[in-house]
Amino acid sequence: MDVSTPRLDASSEAATSPDVTSLDTNEPVEAAVSMDASASTDVVVAADSATTEAGTRCPDNAPVEMITAGDITRDTRWDCSRTWRLTGLTFVRAGATLTITPGTRIVGLGMGAAVVITRGARLDAQGTRSQPIVFTSANPVGMRRQGDWAGLVLLGAAPINVMGMGGASGTNNIEGIEASDSRGNYGGADPEHNCGTVRYVRIEFAGQGLSMGNELNGLTTGGCGRGTTIDYVHVHQAADDAFEFFGGTHSATHLISTQQDDDGLDWDLGYSGRVQFMVIQSPAMSGESDPRGVEADNNNANHDALPRSSPTIYNLSVFGAEGAEAYTQPGVVLRRGTAGLMHNVLITDYKQGAVDVIDNSTVALARATPATLSIANAIFFNNGSDGRAHFTDLSSSAAEGSPALDEDMFFRDISRSNRFDVDPMIPGRHSVTAPVFAPAATSPCATGAATPPTGFDTSATFVGAVRPGATGESDWTTGWTAYPAN
Repeated sequence: MDVSTPRLDASSEAATSPDVTSLDTNEPVEAAVSMDASASTDVVVAADSATTEAGTRCPDNAPVEMITAGDITRDTRWDCSRTWRLTGLTFVRAGATLTITPGTRIVGLGMGAAVVITRGARLDAQGTRSQPIVFTSANPVGMRRQGDWAGLVLLGAAPINVMGMGGASGTNNIEGIEASDSRGNYGGADPEHNCGTVRYVRIEFAGQGLSMGNELNGLTTGGCGRGTTIDYVHVHQAADDAFEFFGGTHSATHLISTQQDDDGLDWDLGYSGRVQFMVIQSPAMSGESDPRGVEADNNNANHDALPRSSPTIYNLSVFGAEGAEAYTQPGVVLRRGTAGLMHNVLITDYKQGAVDVIDNSTVALARATPATLSIANAIFFNNGSDGRAHFTDLSSSAAEGSPALDEDMFFRDISRSNRFDVDPMIPGRHSVTAPVFAPAATSPCATGAATPPTGFDTSATFVGAVRPGATGESDWTTGWTAYPAN
């Protein structure tokens, strides 16, 4: 691991382009923009009027600017004086930066409404705790649903494990964009690549399928490198995965996934970044057949493809659903040759078990010395059909293979310092409208954790994503998040 990686802390007139305060007035822009004259009834804007840190006042009901499908080819700025409405796939092309200022709302509705930062372009979306940037559905409050729009996509030139000529790291087309469209291309040989900055951003009701089995997620990254910043991002009510990382080396911190229809965190194709401070809250019911808290893969076609998926994760909370109606999948599935080290993890309330390790290649990595695949310094609570059988084995299906790994024995090995049947004392973890993810100050989560290494927040010597006893501003999940009903 490269220890030089940055530490993970904490008007009514018609416009003619998507560039309201353009930094370049010469290059043409193909994505057309028009003012929606019926803005007062077309989109319900729920943002409160407030002053940003830069002193700009965000109006209560900003007029709506229509962004039609196409390409943004020059530096462009979206601010909170408008609500920006996506009507199709909007691609920010190589050489251009899309800047989104605090308090700005971007709404989408209909087939393919998405923002795609193509390889060589950048997104500079920096909200604040008091004025987060919000991507959401254009439908009125009370009529918004999972999959109302497609999502946010960042594509870069960092390595993935799809091979190119001569065995070098090749390229791929991102899931959700048609394979024939080169604007969906990602991957390369630059592990330091910068896809941009996404900070204090909410993404709601995204994850629309563009075709059968071809869906975008809340936030999708493909081949983004260490120069990328993803920090304080909340994905709520996604129709597919909340976060999916296809290869790359970027880090991600302070992530929240709530009530997603599929997985909270999904990685594959050689993702090898760092993740710290993440909450995953799964729903009681799901339309998906295989929703998990975490679904981890290396490469479906070649389980031993290099670079191998091998993220390092600290301070993760994975909450299953409450009650008998919970779907029947384990909390964390490790399969298809993934490696990865997870420390200070809390996994609760998965009736089909906390962790399942699938296929022979993944089992071999789990047994390797030194360990390349492990979960340690963890608390497991209320998992399994009787609340105690934490490692119900679902990997006996012919489709996934049936390796001989006793997960119960493996994760109970004393060297991993895991604890079982210990109540984390987080009674608000299941609330759909006002969840509380911080354990009580006296929670066992306050002890037994590993000290994160250099490059992480080394002060996070507790189990789970939120420091026990945290309230108000000391609880990083409050002040910028929201949990609107589906």
